[in-house]
Amino acid sequence: MAYETQEVVMSEDGRYRYSLATKTQASGENKLVVVQCNPSLASAGRSDATVGKVSFWAKERGFSRVTFLNLFAYISPYQSTLGALAFEELVGTDNDEHIRAAVTIAESTVVLAWGGLDPAIRDHYARRLVEVKRILDQSRASLHHVGRLSYGKFPRHGRMWNKNDRDLRPLDWAPILASATP
Repeated sequence: MAYETQEVVMSEDGRYRYSLATKTQASGENKLVVVQCNPSLASAGRSDATVGKVSFWAKERGFSRVTFLNLFAYISPYQSTLGALAFEELVGTDNDEHIRAAVTIAESTVVLAWGGLDPAIRDHYARRLVEVKRILDQSRASLHHVGRLSYGKFPRHGRMWNKNDRDLRPLDWAPILASATP
């Protein structure tokens, strides 16, 4: 295994996962922060394909720690189930605080990585993208995505980082912001 789970921050009721951090087998202090769409069922005792593949990719590139964050902290492995929820319920009360804390670590490289978008959450996504961009713009973190954008507009999902076209690229907000409009 290329990693071990170090820390998981969840809400008291277990409905929200604000962050999940893993330690890879890479040496050094390089830290990677990955911002995804919504948390899967991965936890301190249960991994998933995304955590494994991203941690392996990070280890190959010398990142010793990976912190997973999300636009929406509500736990669901399926974006399609999120459309029936109110915006505030999807985001979670402490989500912005955890994103802000993770991206203000000076040594972190931040990678956006949510792949495509389910039409059920398009309106919530448009609003949330503006909020998260504001938080990220206030940080001094280096912002990136991996490989080409999915469909030319979405930051490639972490499960796809181990296929070809796996390089770290500087983030250009323009096509990602355009993805928020129908």
